[in-house]
Amino acid sequence: MSCTEELVKRYLEFDERMKTCLPKVDTHLILDILHRLSEDKSPMYTLEIFLNRKPDVEELRNKISTDLAVMPAFFDGGTHVVIAHRIDLKMLEYFSSDENVYRIRGTYTGHGLGASIGPVFERDDPEETWADYDRTHSQISTT
Repeated sequence: MSCTEELVKRYLEFDERMKTCLPKVDTHLILDILHRLSEDKSPMYTLEIFLNRKPDVEELRNKISTDLAVMPAFFDGGTHVVIAHRIDLKMLEYFSSDENVYRIRGTYTGHGLGASIGPVFERDDPEETWADYDRTHSQISTT
């Protein structure tokens, strides 16, 4: 096997391992984090976590605040969580293990000097339309 064939083989194995270990995490995010971890042990990212169902927002806010010491922002009726934090693979595993998490994406925000850039990504689940989520799932009484 040639060197390039070996490289392709190893990459395909690595790609499969990423999908097995962190199936809900965007592979571009994993690759970017791994690249940055070689120079910075805790790079700063804005993480966007998309949920399957609307959570108890206060409960989730308190859990993230307690576990990670960061305040999340909520969008799309509470199903799109955005946090700015120093990230490592363990943190991605922490979020990915939650059964309500649909997908995790993220954007590098620098060496901890910048603020969160806010949400960048849109929901992309094919079976749901989230534009009307708040109107159809509102918990506010209209009496």
